[in-house]
Amino acid sequence: MTKDPNRFWWLKLVLIALCVAGVWYFEHTLFPHNSGWLGVTMGLVLGAFLATVYEDYIDQNSD
Repeated sequence: MTKDPNRFWWLKLVLIALCVAGVWYFEHTLFPHNSGWLGVTMGLVLGAFLATVYEDYIDQNSD
């Protein structure tokens, strides 16, 4: 029986959400009077990049 490569589809969403929350919190801590839109945007970009790297890693290492 082969492994389903999409069995952890939710992990990419969690990774993106954690990156958004982390970068937003970092920006909000450094600059408390900002709304945090730059942090959200950078978190989305970072999360999408890490999700792509994770997906490529899973594709390369699945049998």
